Amino acid sequence: MQSEENLQLHFDLLSHRALLSCGGHDYVLPDCYPTREMAQIAAQKFAWETLGLKDRARECAQASDLPVWLR
Repeated sequence: MQSEENLQLHFDLLSHRALLSCGGHDYVLPDCYPTREMAQIAAQKFAWETLGLKDRARECAQASDLPVWLR
């Protein structure tokens, strides 16, 4: 995965919402998540399927292999 595609997850403990930053763009994940870990799993799946990292991150075999920086 290229450095400009680093995944950063911002999780708000009060609203249980998550913001995923990737490649200079921000994406608010569609659901509320009870824990930061569940938000991280959802962010990995979102990046894998919706952002197309399945095709670009050759070193990752599945969504759970994507590195996500928690903020």
